[in-house]
Amino acid sequence: MQKALLMVALLGTTYAQELTPTQASKLKNYSHSLSGKIRHKRLLRRTAVITKKQAHEMAKDECDSEVYSSKLSVRSNRLFYTLYTDEGHVKIDALDGEIMQKCTQ
Repeated sequence: MQKALLMVALLGTTYAQELTPTQASKLKNYSHSLSGKIRHKRLLRRTAVITKKQAHEMAKDECDSEVYSSKLSVRSNRLFYTLYTDEGHVKIDALDGEIMQKCTQ
C-alpha cells in the first residue's frame, strides 16, 4: 500500500512540472513577426509561476556568482529559465522552481 501511494505521489509531482495541453498548444502558436515574438514572450511570462527575479536568486545561490543573462524557453512541454553566470549556466523550471540542470560550464 505504501509503495502504491509513493508511486501516485511521484507521478503527481512529475505531472505538475509539465505544461497542461491547453498551455502547450497556446505556446506553440508562434509567429516570426516582431509583434508575434513580443506576444509569445508575454504569454511565456504569464504562464511561468516562478518570476525572473526568483530564478535569478536561485541561480545566484546555486552557482555562487552573479547572473548576467537569462532566457525563458519552452521545450518538450517544459517551461524553464536558462540563466548564465560567470561559473556557467543553470536551468530552472519556471513552473515549480526545480533546478533542472546544475551549474555547468
